[in-house]
Amino acid sequence: MVRWTRSARIAPGKDPQAIQWAKEMAEFLRKKHGSQVSVYMDCFGEVGTIRWFEDFENLAAVEKLMQGVMADQEFRQRESQVATLFQNGAFDTVMATL
Repeated sequence: MVRWTRSARIAPGKDPQAIQWAKEMAEFLRKKHGSQVSVYMDCFGEVGTIRWFEDFENLAAVEKLMQGVMADQEFRQRESQVATLFQNGAFDTVMATL
């Protein structure tokens, strides 16, 4: 099993908008792409960081979903708001169970 994570730090003064956008994007991915993504916000440590998580059977399943999402023009349009809501964009991590 592998876990994909995307993390993004909210820009100053953008908390309500970034939180709403993060939840809407997770719902969009669930409805349009069958994703099982969950969205969280750090309560301690890197407060103001939003993280999306999804577990996959293997790396091929991650790649399949990402290819579909990246080819989706509606997703790309929605994603264009990232620059105004988050500092320094977002970064992804993929981890494998031991």
